[in-house]
Amino acid sequence: MFIESQVFAQLTYEHLAVEYDSPWTCGKLKLIPVRYKDNGGAKDNFLNGGLMSFEDALKQGKISVKETSMPGGSDVSLLEVKNHSNKNILVHSGEMLAGGKQDRAFATTTIIPPSDVENFLSVFCVEKGRWEGKPRRFRYSGSADASLRKQIDVTKQQNKVWKEIDEHLASEGIQNATWDYLDLFRDTSYIDTSCMNFFRRKMLQSDSAYAGFVAITDNRILDCQLFGSNELCVASFDVMLKSYARSIMSKDGVPQVSNEYVKNFLDKFLKTEEQQKKFLATHGSLYMYQNHVIHLTAYDE
Repeated sequence: MFIESQVFAQLTYEHLAVEYDSPWTCGKLKLIPVRYKDNGGAKDNFLNGGLMSFEDALKQGKISVKETSMPGGSDVSLLEVKNHSNKNILVHSGEMLAGGKQDRAFATTTIIPPSDVENFLSVFCVEKGRWEGKPRRFRYSGSADASLRKQIDVTKQQNKVWKEIDEHLASEGIQNATWDYLDLFRDTSYIDTSCMNFFRRKMLQSDSAYAGFVAITDNRILDCQLFGSNELCVASFDVMLKSYARSIMSKDGVPQVSNEYVKNFLDKFLKTEEQQKKFLATHGSLYMYQNHVIHLTAYDE
């Protein structure tokens, strides 16, 4: 219990500073940085060997993913993953794989250590109308938008995930035979690539030890994502950006949420450890690895 308490404290105001006066803004997206006061977060090197994103690992053939083999057949809610590299591979809740017997989204944020052993990761189906006998090759498909990630992180229920996807498809007037969530993103022309590059440059050129960001579009907070170290935050930044790009709708305007509103939101889970646990039980998730907090995601009311 002592170790967990110490780790929890890393992601409270005692250790974090919110940079309200130094936001990163481009187009319809505003990111308010949250940095570590002690310049880096976790000091013990529990990620010895370095860190690699799941996307890079899959594209470089450093990780393999396949359907599970059970006596009664494949389990739709599990995928078997092996790390063939000498680095830790970071997997985020909401990251998606197209292919297999049906498209999936990872249910948790976790780390796959550098070992050739089997790891079984929980997943959600994001294509409920397909279950093929001969699976297709898995390919990386980015991250789910914030509203779908909220169902994954908060409710953790497959039926809620499907309901959210059904509502997405209906709102866009999309009909397909397999209720495929990824059909929403076949057209990528709406993504402002100049803004994506702007945010990537900001992160690359920064010398601050960031813990995470609050993301805002129009009149709403998309989420707040914080990480157990600056290394984890940097490694996660591109996944976050891809999710935010999918979260911004054509009807959204420029960010207009006040700093006062953002502070009231953050106050609900950054003041104390007990308060944080209570808020995240219904509005987010806290993911741990080897008794270390690696990822905190919080959603507005």
